[in-house]
Amino acid sequence: MGRMNVILWLQFLFLYTFTTILAYQSSDFFPFYSQNDTYTFVDEDDGLSIYNQDEEFDNDVPLNHSIKRRQIPLNIITSQLARIPMVPSYIILGPRTIRPAQLVALSVTILRDEWNPIMVKALISNDDMDVASAEDLFIIGVPRTLEMRIPNNIRNGTYRLTLEGKLLTGEQKFYNVSQLIFEQKAVTILIQFDRPAYRHETVVQFRCIPIYPDLSGYFHTVDVYILGPSGHILRKWENQQTTAGMVALEYPINDAPPEGIWSVKCRVMGYEAVKTFEIYEFYARKFEVNVTVPYYLPIDAPGVGGIVTANYSTGMGVLGYARVVVRARDMSVPYDPRANPLIDVEFDRSASSFVTTISDFNGVAGFFIPIANILRLVPDLDGKEILITAVVHDPWWNETNNGTTVVSFYRPGVRLRFLGGPSMVFKPRMLFTTYVAAVNFDGTKYPAGPNRFIRVYTETEVGPIQPPADYILDSTGIVRHQFLAPPDPSIIFIRLRAELYDNNIKLQDSDDEQRAIRYLSPSNSYLQVTSSTESPRVGDFMLFRVNITQYVDFVFYHLTSGGRLIFTNILPMDGAKQKTFDVGVSREMAPSAHILVYYIRYDGEIVADSMNFHVNTSSVTNRVNITINRRKDFTGNTIEVLAYASPQSFVAFAGLGLVQTRLFPPGNHFTPVMIYDELYSFDHYSSTSFQHTWYSEMDIPSSRVFFPSQSYGYDVGSTFNSSGMQIFTNVNVQAIETACSQFGLMQCTDGSCYPPPLRCNGLLDFCRDGSDEANCDVKRGNHYDFTPLYRRLWPYWERELQLDFMWHQQFAYPDGRVQFRTTVPNVIATWVITAIAISRLTGFGVLDVPAIYEGTRQFFIKVEIPPIVRLGEQIGARVDVFNFQTYRIEALIILHASDNYRFVNVDDNGVVTSYAPRLTEGQHHVLVILYPNEVRRIYLPFVPIFAGEVEVMIEGITGVSRDFYREIIKVNYEGVRNFYHTPTVLSLNNLPRQMNEYDVTVPEKFIVPLENYWSYVPGSATCEIFVSGDVAGPFFLLGYDEWLNTDNLIQRTTAPADSGIFDFAMMIYNLRYMLQGHGGRAFDQEKLMKVLTFANMEYLRFMAMYLGDNPDEPWRKGSFSQFGFVNESSVWLTSWALMTLRDAIYPEWEEKALFIDPSLRSDIVGFLLTVQQSNGSWAEITTPLDRNKFGIRYTNISGTYQQLNLSLTAQVVIALQLSLDIRGIQTRFLTGAINRGKMWLERHFRLITDAFDMAIVTYALHLTNSAEQDAAFSMLDLFKRMNENGIYYSNLNLPGMTKTWQNINPRYGPKPVQTDYEAHAVAATAFVIMTYTQKARVRQAEQAVLWLQSMRNYIGGWSATYDSCIAQRAIVSYAVLRGFEITDYKIRLNLVASSSLDHLHTPIEIVDENLIETQVRDIENAFGVVYLDGFGKGYALIQMHVGVNVEFEPSVRRPQWIPFSIDVQPMLSGRNFSVIDYNVCLGWRPQNVDVLKASRSGSVMIEIQIPTGYRVEERDLKVMLRSFHVRNLREAENWPGQINFGFDYVDFDPICFEFQAKRWIPVANISRYYEVRAYEWFEPGNMNRSIYTLRNLFALDICEVCGSYQCPYCPYYSHARLLIQSTIMIIFILCLLLELYIIII
Repeated sequence: MGRMNVILWLQFLFLYTFTTILAYQSSDFFPFYSQNDTYTFVDEDDGLSIYNQDEEFDNDVPLNHSIKRRQIPLNIITSQLARIPMVPSYIILGPRTIRPAQLVALSVTILRDEWNPIMVKALISNDDMDVASAEDLFIIGVPRTLEMRIPNNIRNGTYRLTLEGKLLTGEQKFYNVSQLIFEQKAVTILIQFDRPAYRHETVVQFRCIPIYPDLSGYFHTVDVYILGPSGHILRKWENQQTTAGMVALEYPINDAPPEGIWSVKCRVMGYEAVKTFEIYEFYARKFEVNVTVPYYLPIDAPGVGGIVTANYSTGMGVLGYARVVVRARDMSVPYDPRANPLIDVEFDRSASSFVTTISDFNGVAGFFIPIANILRLVPDLDGKEILITAVVHDPWWNETNNGTTVVSFYRPGVRLRFLGGPSMVFKPRMLFTTYVAAVNFDGTKYPAGPNRFIRVYTETEVGPIQPPADYILDSTGIVRHQFLAPPDPSIIFIRLRAELYDNNIKLQDSDDEQRAIRYLSPSNSYLQVTSSTESPRVGDFMLFRVNITQYVDFVFYHLTSGGRLIFTNILPMDGAKQKTFDVGVSREMAPSAHILVYYIRYDGEIVADSMNFHVNTSSVTNRVNITINRRKDFTGNTIEVLAYASPQSFVAFAGLGLVQTRLFPPGNHFTPVMIYDELYSFDHYSSTSFQHTWYSEMDIPSSRVFFPSQSYGYDVGSTFNSSGMQIFTNVNVQAIETACSQFGLMQCTDGSCYPPPLRCNGLLDFCRDGSDEANCDVKRGNHYDFTPLYRRLWPYWERELQLDFMWHQQFAYPDGRVQFRTTVPNVIATWVITAIAISRLTGFGVLDVPAIYEGTRQFFIKVEIPPIVRLGEQIGARVDVFNFQTYRIEALIILHASDNYRFVNVDDNGVVTSYAPRLTEGQHHVLVILYPNEVRRIYLPFVPIFAGEVEVMIEGITGVSRDFYREIIKVNYEGVRNFYHTPTVLSLNNLPRQMNEYDVTVPEKFIVPLENYWSYVPGSATCEIFVSGDVAGPFFLLGYDEWLNTDNLIQRTTAPADSGIFDFAMMIYNLRYMLQGHGGRAFDQEKLMKVLTFANMEYLRFMAMYLGDNPDEPWRKGSFSQFGFVNESSVWLTSWALMTLRDAIYPEWEEKALFIDPSLRSDIVGFLLTVQQSNGSWAEITTPLDRNKFGIRYTNISGTYQQLNLSLTAQVVIALQLSLDIRGIQTRFLTGAINRGKMWLERHFRLITDAFDMAIVTYALHLTNSAEQDAAFSMLDLFKRMNENGIYYSNLNLPGMTKTWQNINPRYGPKPVQTDYEAHAVAATAFVIMTYTQKARVRQAEQAVLWLQSMRNYIGGWSATYDSCIAQRAIVSYAVLRGFEITDYKIRLNLVASSSLDHLHTPIEIVDENLIETQVRDIENAFGVVYLDGFGKGYALIQMHVGVNVEFEPSVRRPQWIPFSIDVQPMLSGRNFSVIDYNVCLGWRPQNVDVLKASRSGSVMIEIQIPTGYRVEERDLKVMLRSFHVRNLREAENWPGQINFGFDYVDFDPICFEFQAKRWIPVANISRYYEVRAYEWFEPGNMNRSIYTLRNLFALDICEVCGSYQCPYCPYYSHARLLIQSTIMIIFILCLLLELYIIII
């Protein structure tokens, strides 16, 4: 390395000598240019830079637009010998940047007598058009301004400023063209969230606050967008009016959103501000562990001290023991435990560790790790991090959890820092002022002391110019060094060096250095402007002083800010070399302003100087303060907030948990530093005032101080540029570039060259003026790559990261007061509350210091009960009682009376039975004594006595407060539920009246003669009649307050991607009917907004399975995966998603709530085009999910069997044909891909032997207008079948709903249980119906529609997701085309049940106003026959849904053929069976090869019910899923009352797996019978329904599960009875003693 350095230095020395000689040979550094040739100035670079050297600029930008500081320096010696050959005729000062809606001002000064007067015209234009222009008549010697307004709708482009001067005779005197820098940012936009991180099932609340640089508000329109992790827009709000100065919006998140980094984009006048937030998937745990430690420590710290906290989900502390484990972190990889899970401390053998134990853990415990123990793990702590993990064990629940955090170590120290950087400019005989800050290594202020001072040395190349100056360090941490620059013309450079002393001892490694180069003036003429006003404020006057080195009549001065000309004037010098004047500070100058002063010598030389200063807006800022009044409600449940701002202000509040504010500093508060960063971005093409940011700790800025700074310009041109302006004149004012760039080198200010590697290397090792280190954002000292704070808490503590409070906004009263009351969240939390205000008068304001509010209530209760229970089960409601008062209290806990449940009593000594406990009704009271800051847990046992929805009410009362808990639980009957569904279409278009009969199927008597079992569980039978208008219903069967999904439509989990597409599509097709069918007459805007919001939430569900950018496999971008695995793109699923997204596009929906990003559809199309095969077909690139419809089929072609993939190709062709409106490069290839796919279908459709293949291919050929469409349509007859319910298309004859004629009225029996190929036939028939609608022959599809509706298995769907979605699409399109036949709906239906003839049901009426409503009638006694009498005009879909519970295997309703073998073996263990280990085996029976013609299944789901009160840890399921230990496992999830496992496929080799369920809530007398159901996901007729029993749990009483406070030997036993007995005994003894005393006396 040393040899290389020597060679490099020799080479640079040669180049330096060569380029310097070139510079000296230049005879004229300021060549003459005519007044009409200034537009020909072309330079490759410039002479001023205040920002990062890596910024890129257009090479076409002329020299006078440069912002790069001293990147093209000059040779000072030779430059000072040059002379300007002419006097300037004019000087025009104009902006270098323009922005939308900007008022552009140019200062014009005419100097030539012959040009009096002259017409000056300014024009701003781009390549296409003129943007703004202005012209005026000017006279000599009087500077005036030209003003023109930039339109607010201009966008990015190349803009030019053209200046022209003409005499009144029309003679052109000058013509200048200069390229402008276009900045889209005309306003700054602050974005505020209610919290920094989100989880599923939350609402993202945010505000967009646009403000101008002077902090005045923007009161026009704003466009807002939310972008998902894939970068696509998921929601947009356009043209939102900011009449209040801000836009407050919210975005609901569903239960399975895309995880990752989201962003909110706010756009104003083309400028976009983006702020990101993260959505995590939180896994609820029984309790959570947190470790609180200092995040940053110096290496000389005595050790690491911290606190371990472990709380249950309610907030109660955990009792047990804990271990604290210290490990060294591997610094070679970033710390991201979410992406790279940590090794469990129990099994981590990769590195040594230190362990300390806490034997008596009571929710909170402290610890201390001596530094000596840490040094054994990490000998060199500097720049290193350690992991501290707390492992907490709860012995009662036998539960262990842990929490990990990170501690970073740094080497302590202090350093000095010259404000303004290492390179400055000085002027002889003028004051030179600089500032030095003393900064600790972590950015905090070095504390002041009596013997602490800074010594500054001032030296030149000829030696020191003054003795070292000592400055006592005060509380500001910054000292000012000022001296008069030497007049010696031989001095070119000044070197300043600062040292820090403590008690006269120099602190090592604290030095800093600053260098200055002499200002270039050919005549050694200098000018300087300074100010005595240290902190200019808006509304005050600012005093300036001008010093000049020679007499002149007057000087010109301009005030600029943000590249805008604010004020122009002339200052008469009156024969003096020093003059003081004042200028009023206006709001336009905020926050960064510049004063530019210059004069013109007699020989034409322009002498200039500038000064930069910060403008304080506190005098006009909207001041906000806040007061929290607790005295209106002494319970602490509510507080009154009293805030003050300027009158007519719109005030917005936000509260955040202290923990979140600590992990995501500064939370949702806008700090002054953040605002300064935003506002100073408007002036980033100028040099700004000296500024320094203080940090409260490492990387957390707390405050910023400003000081006026002198000009960074080293000649006239760079001086003008440093103020953000450019000068136009007929003389050259720029420096000359040397030959450095020709050799690929960079240039110092003095003309010498240096290699690019030396740029910003942290050393002043080449350029004497320090220009090689100018504008380098490089931290001096050690470089540490520490873990961000928000990643240090792991696992994320859900209870802490979900705290938000007081998201509220309102207008202030006329006196500026804001007053409201708000409810305090019922959590243990300390809140950080901030407020902002916007006013048309005073602009933007923010609360200076956030208010800290301890919001923990004095008293409250937390209750946990299972959401779903079974009739007869005894529930132990867990009640945690919290007392945060400073004194002992007595709390009365009340289980309120109800007719639906009873309290379970425990007799003396814990005697109670599981099957027949003693029950009492009415209220039940428990008195609990709590000491200060104590939490008590009690269990209140109750048993529901009725099925259905039961409301449980528990209340806690103290002397000062009360808390009420109300929860509705669902009570089901015991056993497995059988369903019987009977769907029919009532057609009254030709008949005025029709009567139908429906067989309920359930017998009246549940007793089976001569058998030891019941036919069904008594009382469990239910019968409901669902009626909706038209044939396309039911539409929104649950109303408009709940969205449609697979759970409530077809009783499935919503986990896979196809479920999200199905949910989304069903709402979209219902909305399509509202647009074009009869339903639109009753569908108002409020309902539309609700449905679109729900549709947007389901849109997120399948977008969570979207595969975006993948560096390893970029071709997968645009695809979807069924279970979200990045290597399992599905062509079929992707094409279906594209088809559904196209159906969801409608202009009105986009404006309101549902926006489909065009780029998303383009990306999907791009993926489909990428995977198209050369023959034009599409083949699945992963395991086929749908075995029957899109599975592997081989066709004999000329003696060879080939896989034609006709159904998949047709599906993709349909999706692409519907997406011809996409944009982007994909459109070039889209038509060709469709044609190739169509040709493949045309070539092979005659070989089709499958009904679904034929139906979807026929529809695809019709949609693409194929020449073979009629031939394909005629082949549909080969698969046409018919039964008494209608016409359908299938490979097999399918059993249909029975229809008998007991009399003249038809009697319908329930639809048979699902069979194989049922979903296949439903989808095929649906595509045939769509083909008929495509051909406009809808009448011929009527029988197919009737059959399709008769095949419903559920109220909202058919068999599976895909067939239900396609069927709904077909029926809606059919109903829309036939809607004209019924002009006015009027139907009346009368219901009578044979089981309750005396009960009169309210008649059902269907009219246009309620056509889309689903009307429900319950049959009181579910047996017999239901008679329906309908008359009127129109159609109605009538569905009878019967359900009944059974307990024995033979009674379970299942298909005739069982394709799956299931073995479930639960193993009970733990204290009173608190743990259940399940061993499950699932296999595909070998006989399926003959019966189903399949050697393996399609996608499979198995659902296993678990006992009430038990729960499988979500994290265990995710580990099981991501470890890939279970073959083909793709999904594992908790579902209410059961666990679902999804498999890619199942074959003959059984798949066995294990999982563990633990008791979460104590439940006694638990049900014995539980269902296991395994079925093909897309063909659920292939199903196995079985029952497994758990009789041991049935025998557990309420005390064996510790579900009552009355149970002895349980951890939460109440001694109330013993205390009462003891009290009575004491009173009795006292009475005896008193009696003896009396007798003795």
